[in-house]
Formats: sequence, structure tokens, C-alpha cells
Amino acid sequence: MRGGSVTSGGLAILVLALAIGLWPGIAGAEWVDWIAEAGTGFEYDDNLNLSAFRDDTESDYAWLARGRGGRVYQITDNTRLSLAAEFRSRVQFDFDDFNRVRLQGRGAILHKFGVGPNVPQLRIDGAAGRMWVDDDDRSSWVYDAGIEALKRFTPRIDAAIFGRYTHRDGGNGPVVAPGFDTNVWDQENFEVGIRGNFLVWDNLMLSAGYTYRDGEFDSSCTVGNVGKVFDREGSNVKAIAINNVFGGCTYRLEGHIHQASVNLNYGIGDHASVDLGYKFRQGKADVLIYRSNVVSLSVLFRY
Repeated sequence: MRGGSVTSGGLAILVLALAIGLWPGIAGAEWVDWIAEAGTGFEYDDNLNLSAFRDDTESDYAWLARGRGGRVYQITDNTRLSLAAEFRSRVQFDFDDFNRVRLQGRGAILHKFGVGPNVPQLRIDGAAGRMWVDDDDRSSWVYDAGIEALKRFTPRIDAAIFGRYTHRDGGNGPVVAPGFDTNVWDQENFEVGIRGNFLVWDNLMLSAGYTYRDGEFDSSCTVGNVGKVFDREGSNVKAIAINNVFGGCTYRLEGHIHQASVNLNYGIGDHASVDLGYKFRQGKADVLIYRSNVVSLSVLFRY
């Protein structure tokens, strides 16, 4: 399996991160604080299987839940270390085999270049974990590492630029035909992006962002369109497997994805908010184009 050599190392990182997150303190830390966050809501995706063919696209609603718990350590006057366990789940309304649960450990260092609310900040983080999918072929080890530069310009405006590497180490799907790789869910990606926040009122924030992602992604099509995929993408099809969720086949390509997003977040009291979001994604391989629209509504809680 491509990338299988990192599985044991990723497990070790996950166990270590979770263990340290529960450790009462770190030598030299000036103070310790807790992280406690949770969220739940609904999402609609009009191209859940990311198909390039209009007659193959499947849409669905999903119920989402997530949580994050851990500790923050003030290492120096300007540097903080956070260690946390993260949980995410997704329950589809129609495509039950696409349901998933993800558990991972994450560590992050945040450094402020000076004193005051408007000084630049740099954040470096990494995570390792496991994602379980009801369609077990899609279950995967997942890893990511990123770097982000943040800056507040006024009391109402802040922005960030970031870069991130992601790696997914998945299983092998059912064979379509002898001679074709079936490791569709072994994927690597690099992305860069920018996002900004504008505080419209004291309890209403408008956020917008753009991300460019280069690497690999998977798409699904019915049996009738498999020939079109190979006619148009040829050797760019890196792996293909029988699709147990949507029917037909799922294949892995190299390409890039542009994503634009906008969110409205309305604060409720000191610890909760309601978030309305929209994302537009367009992926392109050598020839084929993949588009989707995602709308979400969620409630967020923070300690």
C-alpha cells in the first residue's frame, strides 16, 4: 500500500499527543489552561461523490458533530503550546455507507512577535489520527501539518495566510480489472490559502477565504461513464476500484482544486454562536472538471 510505512509512526504520534495532552503540566510552563470546544449542525452537498458527469452526481444532507479537548501551556511570554484530542463525525441522510468518525491528536505552537493585540503571529501545527468509514475500504489513517501567519489590522479586521500538507493512507478497494491499482484512498495534497474576518457588529462576524489545493483526489462515476474517464484522463488515472457507496467505480486522479468560502457567525452569549457557511469547489484534472456547492448551518460552543 502506498504510504503504508508511515502508519506505525502515525499511530505513535497520535498516542503520544493524547498522552501529553492529559499530562498535568510541562516543565517550564508559566500557566496552563483548558481547551473545550464542540459543534453540531447540518450540511448539504450537491455533488457528494465529486463526479465530473452531471448524470452521475449525487446530493445529500448530513448531520455533523465535532469536539476538541486538551490543554494550553504558556511556554514563554510570547509562545504557547497546545495539545488536544479532536473528534469529528458525519452521518448521511441517504448514503449510510459514507458515514464516518474521525479521532486524532493535534499539537500546535503559537508565537507572537511582540506585545499587543496587533503584532503578527505564527502558528505551526500537526496531527495524526484514524478515520473510520462504514464502507470499510475507505477507512484511513490521516495526517496533516501546517503553518499559518496571522495579523490583526484593526479591532474589526484580521487575516491569515497558510500552507498545509495532508496525507491519507487508506485501504484497497475491490478490484475492477486485473492490472489496475485499487489504492484509491492513498492521497497526498499540498494547499495554500488566505482568509479574512470582519466584525460587522459586536456579535456578528463575516469571514471569507480562498484555498488552492494541488495533489490527488477521488471521484466516482457509473459504469457507463468509466470509458469516458479513461478516454479523457488516460494515464492520469492512478487507481480505480469498485464503488460500494454510490455504485459504479471510484478512481484517483492528480489535479488541483480551487475553493472559495464565506461564513456568517452570530454570537449567542459568551460561549456559543451560530454559523452559516457556503463553499464552492472546482477541481480540474488533465481534462475533466469537478464542481460542488456545500451549504452548512451549525451551532458552536466554546469554554
